Amino acid sequence: MRSAELSSWLKSINSVSINSNIIIVPGGGEFADSVRSLQKTHELGDVTAHKMALLAMCQYGYLLAGMNSKLYIVDGIDLLPSHLGKNVPLIWLPTALIDDDSEIAANWDFTSDSIALWLATKLSATKLVLVKSVELNDAKESIRNHINNHSIDQGFQKLSELYQGEILFFEKSQASNLLDLI
Repeated sequence: MRSAELSSWLKSINSVSINSNIIIVPGGGEFADSVRSLQKTHELGDVTAHKMALLAMCQYGYLLAGMNSKLYIVDGIDLLPSHLGKNVPLIWLPTALIDDDSEIAANWDFTSDSIALWLATKLSATKLVLVKSVELNDAKESIRNHINNHSIDQGFQKLSELYQGEILFFEKSQASNLLDLI
């Protein structure tokens, strides 16, 4: 969120979206960190904190769109396909998940990483790119290690078994590597 690399990522995303469909699932960043703190302070239940964390992801999405006018916000899963192929990067806001507890558990085991994987599975996306603050190995067999190291959330393992596409982890300084995917 405050990383110097963020503008490089937005530029790379714009470049790649000319030839590829890009859907950004924003993390919660500092907004989600505030939710974690407030949950402890006020002894909030997981369901309330989960809804607040989803709203934190939405806030970050609006922040990104405010930083780059080429990003187009979509908040319905069913609306995403109609916006694909238009050479613009999309930001998906998880508002539909706020009142839907059927697929994503309402706890911290399922953060934006798992939600992005869940969406990629739903859309049959061929690639999922996760941008992390540390470098992670892309091999599927490394996912358990990444979970144990708290680099990705607990829910990711179960969801990764359902995903047929490629999962790529990019360190935040590797924005230019995104261009190699097209």
